Amino acid sequence: VAEEDDPKLSQPVFEVIEERGVEVPMRDGVKLSTDIYRPKTDDKVPVILVRTPYKKEMSELDGKFYARRGYAVAVQDCRGRFSSPGEWEPFVNEKADGYDTIEWLAAAPWSTGKVGMLGGSYLGWVQWQALSQNPPHLTTIIPNVSPPDPFFNFPYEYGVFYMYAGIWWADIVASEATGDLTGVKMSAVSEKKLGRLLRDLPVIELDKKVLGGENQYWRAWIKNNTNNEYWARASFSEELEGVTIPVFHQSGWFDGDGIGSKLNYAALARHGKSTQKLILGPWGHTAEARRMLGDTDFGPEAAPNLPRMYLRWFDHWLKGIDNGIDREPLVSLFVMNSNKWVHGSRYPLEGTQFEKWYLTSGGSANTSKGDGRLTREAPAENPPDRYIYDPADPTPDPDFFEESEDEEKQEKSIEELKARAKKRHEQVTDARNDILVYTTEPFDEPYTFVGPVSARLYAASSAKDTDWFMRLIEIKADGEVNTLVGGCLRARFRESLSRPALLEPGQVYAYDIDLWQTGLTVQTGSKLRVEVASASFPMFSRNLNTGGHNEMETEYVAAEQTIYHDAEHPSHVLLPMIPNKLSRGSDGSVK
Repeated sequence: VAEEDDPKLSQPVFEVIEERGVEVPMRDGVKLSTDIYRPKTDDKVPVILVRTPYKKEMSELDGKFYARRGYAVAVQDCRGRFSSPGEWEPFVNEKADGYDTIEWLAAAPWSTGKVGMLGGSYLGWVQWQALSQNPPHLTTIIPNVSPPDPFFNFPYEYGVFYMYAGIWWADIVASEATGDLTGVKMSAVSEKKLGRLLRDLPVIELDKKVLGGENQYWRAWIKNNTNNEYWARASFSEELEGVTIPVFHQSGWFDGDGIGSKLNYAALARHGKSTQKLILGPWGHTAEARRMLGDTDFGPEAAPNLPRMYLRWFDHWLKGIDNGIDREPLVSLFVMNSNKWVHGSRYPLEGTQFEKWYLTSGGSANTSKGDGRLTREAPAENPPDRYIYDPADPTPDPDFFEESEDEEKQEKSIEELKARAKKRHEQVTDARNDILVYTTEPFDEPYTFVGPVSARLYAASSAKDTDWFMRLIEIKADGEVNTLVGGCLRARFRESLSRPALLEPGQVYAYDIDLWQTGLTVQTGSKLRVEVASASFPMFSRNLNTGGHNEMETEYVAAEQTIYHDAEHPSHVLLPMIPNKLSRGSDGSVK
């Protein structure tokens, strides 16, 4: 953080007082272990709270960073984790525990009574839990890369069980790998070949194979496969009525929980009355900005100083410093390929034009070699596309790469592995008849879109239930394939996530599919592609097509899937094109 160029920025001038293992009482008598870092001063100071299931000592650097700059920082192990007693059950206790901790900190003798929160992923998610209870002294939050309600992303994405991430995270938490500074436990988790381990049925028994025994919350997640009362305890999006405090969202276009910033922003805009700041860059699941993602360099503008932004935000809202951050653009979105930022006061950006791009074909869109086309022209009469989805051979996720046992025995360089992983997508879509592919013609001029992406799919199935997956892909002029966004929906949840309704086999239904969000300038000569399938294995558990409990059963049937794209059933994706006044210069760059 470059303090020297901003005299209004809090300076690192304080010595730090450390209090380890402070027992903060909850309403049920449980006392949660909390490390407190305070500046050495007689003045009262504002407080920043970090609540974590990953071991509080891992946030020591953050604690000292802010304490040196005049904040008290409380880092707390969540209930049942590491030094905190009680029963650990993910998601369930965070509302009450967050509220009680905030109010205890506000009443501390060294506190001004103003409390902010900070942290990413689960540490961001617990901020929403606390906020939903409207604690009187919570003043602002900065939820980085935070998931939304559990049934929209993790452990279910619109009703489809996020099996790979679920078992991986259960392994991380159960093994306490995040608290092992040697890295041995994390390596043990990472070395497991989940692509092979997750093939067996039923899914509920996979904990024995991957984790070495039954896992209580893995099984609870699976048993509660609708958005019922179990998940209501962990949901917050409908409990933000009357929230007025300012919120700073931060996420990335490639964040595995990135849909959280989209849905959480919308929920607060719908129910609350808050000032909301949002920044979305070309990043993954991280609270820091990097210009590189894999081998792609997005340029120097892709790496703003986010820690400095967070400090300025707290300085303004917790200390009352008039540093101007409240007068800067509230929404900042990075446009890839142009590698520039666009700004506005709300999300989606003012003047965004949502354009329909229609799926069409001559009835043979199967594989990337088929006749599927993506066009802005509304379809007339043309035949539907068909494929067979067989759970015995579930459609693979084209971006998932794991070597076979034979391949592992062959020596190869890191560069060779990267090259093979890059080719994986096209190898899958070239060969699999159960993936439909719709591609534009090469663009003859740059085309910029940034913001929320969605799709409407008109489809019929021979099954009582099935899944739909869609992806939006960029195909560069040199043939490089980049997945931009994707989304899914379990068919029984097409009308409601809490009231499933099975299909009438053969009937055409309209499915609205959330494709998350992205920002891109499609360059001259490049193409866009949409892919449609009914599985994404092993990332998501397969739908068995029976209408039963997909994660607790073993019997399955193959389903004949029909995708319609005619005048009566205009299947399409909706892209957030930004108007010329915001976007394109003569070179296609964002202005």
